[in-house]
Amino acid sequence: MKASGKSKSMARERRRIWRKLHLAVDSKTHEIICADLSLNNVTDSEAFPGLIRQTHRKIRSAAADGAYDTRLCHDELRRKKISALIPPPKRCGLLAR
Repeated sequence: MKASGKSKSMARERRRIWRKLHLAVDSKTHEIICADLSLNNVTDSEAFPGLIRQTHRKIRSAAADGAYDTRLCHDELRRKKISALIPPPKRCGLLAR
């Protein structure tokens, strides 16, 4: 079945735009500290620095999955003096510093 004419343009108008909700949660109290809503083309690591900047609490450590193992995220954590609990990718070897 092929859509044409008016019904085809209506199908295009109904296309959904997905959004992502990024949350920072206190691991002890399970309280949401801050939230950020982004479009689906924004990666987790791109949204992370803005999420960390929103917090007004002292954060000692941040745990995240491997998607956050980027220089952008590590630089923001280092700037705020937060220890990172982010696993490196499996393909990663040891780097000389």
